[in-house]
Amino acid sequence: MDRRSHLFWLALVVTAAPTLFAQAQRREPIAPAAVRAMTKDAEAEARGDKSEVVLGLDRRARARWGDFESFPVTIVRREDLSIILSTPLMTYRRTLAEYLRMGDALERIPWIPTAVVTISPSRLESPDIVRVVVERGGKPVPPAENLLKPMAFTNGSGDSARIHAGEVRFPMSAFAPGAPVKITAVPASGESFVYELDDSQLGTLR
Repeated sequence: MDRRSHLFWLALVVTAAPTLFAQAQRREPIAPAAVRAMTKDAEAEARGDKSEVVLGLDRRARARWGDFESFPVTIVRREDLSIILSTPLMTYRRTLAEYLRMGDALERIPWIPTAVVTISPSRLESPDIVRVVVERGGKPVPPAENLLKPMAFTNGSGDSARIHAGEVRFPMSAFAPGAPVKITAVPASGESFVYELDDSQLGTLR
C-alpha cells in the first residue's frame, strides 16, 4: 500500500470511529411483547417450577439484551425510610414472581415502561420526601408521572401523621449510558438524599 492509500484508509477509520462507537453504545429497546413471549416460553419449560420461570426469563433476556441488574437499586435504606429505583424489566420480573406466588395469570402482568423511584416511609418520624429530582449530565429530567402524595400513617400508640409516599416515574432515556445521572430525594426539612449512577451502573439498567 502506497503512502497516499495509507492516509486515505487512516482518514476513513478516524472519520468512522465516532459512528461505530455510537452504534456500539446504542441498545436495542426492550419490547414488552418480546418479554411476554420469553415468559411464556420459560413457563412452558419450567414444568411447574415457579422459581425456574423467573430464572428462565432471566436467561432469555440476558441472551438477547446482555447482562442486567435483576433487583431494584437501593437509593436509601434506613429503618424509617426506603427509596429504590426500578426499571421496566426489574419491575416486570418482581411482579412476575408475585403473580407466580399468588397463582395469577401471567399474561395479566402490567408493563411499566418508565424508571420508577419508590418512596416508602415506615415511621411517623420518617423524613417527608416531597420531591424527587433526576438530573442527567447536570440537567433536570421532567418526570413522566408523579404519584408521590401525602398519606396518613398511624403507629401502635394511635399517633398519626401525613407523610409523602408513592412513586415518581421518569423516562428510561434519562438512564441510558453516556452521561452521569443523579437522583435527589428532597425532604420537607433537613438534608436531601443524593445517589449518583455512573456508566457502569447505567449499562446494567434495562
